[in-house]
Amino acid sequence: MLRYPRVQLRLDATNRRVDVVAEGIDVALRVRPTPLDDSDLALRVLADRQQCLVANPALLAAQGTPQAPADLSAFPSLALGTQMGWHTWELHGPEGAQAAVRHQPRLVSSSMPALRDSARAGVGIVQLPHMMVRAHFADGSLAHVLPGWAPRREVIHAVFPSRRGLLPAVRALIDFLAASFDDDQEV
Repeated sequence: MLRYPRVQLRLDATNRRVDVVAEGIDVALRVRPTPLDDSDLALRVLADRQQCLVANPALLAAQGTPQAPADLSAFPSLALGTQMGWHTWELHGPEGAQAAVRHQPRLVSSSMPALRDSARAGVGIVQLPHMMVRAHFADGSLAHVLPGWAPRREVIHAVFPSRRGLLPAVRALIDFLAASFDDDQEV
């Protein structure tokens, strides 16, 4: 915004899937596993990010470190979403192995920072983007759980009504976001 001082921006942070066309939204950012199903919209992939399971090292020391996906059921868990009840971690492991681990989270939140902070406090194991927790691996406040197993990668992408007629400010924002993700080499 410093580069384009006349541009005005309204930012709506929501986990709700917005209808870009019906709601008159210039661009929406979405994060989800492939395949991407926005066939009626123009789409630009910004990043492809690895997810991981993390927990406070003290929680793992107290309960023992899981050695296999089945061991996760003995641990408290946290989940991204809005619904309480059963959730599933879909994990991919060595040599194409797959595991679906059902868990009933102690905390469900639509806020990834709240989930990260709860995991740091020792509340439970949570799935988060690696880019969001790598600094906490470095400072020792989080540990990677089952590093040989990973949830599906998720694609961060921008969707917008059309490439034709795209306002210059919207195009500049999309280009800026793409460059910002390119600068972050951690995947």
